[in-house]
Amino acid sequence: MSPLLGKAARLVTRGDRLWYRAPLLSLHPEIVHGVTHAGLGNFSLSTGDDSEAVESRRRGLLAAAGLGGARVVAPPLHHSSNVAVVDGGRLPEGEFDAFVTRDARTVIAVTVADCAPVFFVDPREKAFGVAHAGWRGLAGGIIRAAVRALVDELEVRVGDLLVGVGPAIRGPRYEVGPEVWGLFPEPFAVPTGDPRQGQAQLDLPSCALADAAAEGVSRDNLVDFALCTADHPDDFFSHRRGDSCRHWAFIGRP
Repeated sequence: MSPLLGKAARLVTRGDRLWYRAPLLSLHPEIVHGVTHAGLGNFSLSTGDDSEAVESRRRGLLAAAGLGGARVVAPPLHHSSNVAVVDGGRLPEGEFDAFVTRDARTVIAVTVADCAPVFFVDPREKAFGVAHAGWRGLAGGIIRAAVRALVDELEVRVGDLLVGVGPAIRGPRYEVGPEVWGLFPEPFAVPTGDPRQGQAQLDLPSCALADAAAEGVSRDNLVDFALCTADHPDDFFSHRRGDSCRHWAFIGRP
């Protein structure tokens, strides 16, 4: 696989609302996705920001994206590898970090900063979803589980499925210790520096796409628009940089 390293990203501007998307994931005009630009501010309700201000940002973004009339599924996240199938806007009991559905007039959204937002689109059946994929979720197989949920529970044909990974920390900007990189095979965790220190550079986006391919998703249907968050301080928040704000990775049908 030869990832495009963010070159597939496109900035959408609607008035004063900005978000990044990948054209390949927009093949079905009724399915809208994106990752908010840092200029829009914080989209998380759990970072101490005023909740009404966050809700106002969310409403304004969805209205600009043509999703203003949709119900919103944006539950708390847990850095798990669990996948929920959303049916009629309802979630099963449990703790989840990936969500898939075929519901119309529904938006699914997760908050991210450095962790990889991974989108799933089936243009034929109009199924879609998004995952919040940090190293714990990826090590636990969250992407593979999401693909299986789409195929087994929503009757998606894996050959039709599009998978894209958005802005996230990666490579030279994401150095981790052996307790983390030992969970990943090379080339996604590349040892660096003094071997006695046990450091490695971890590439979350490439690992996510490789896991999708391992479940049968065509490599032609994979898209990497993961501009590295740490390299774009004006565009993306970074947990490692000390930012407390979070982006919204959203996908939905009007």
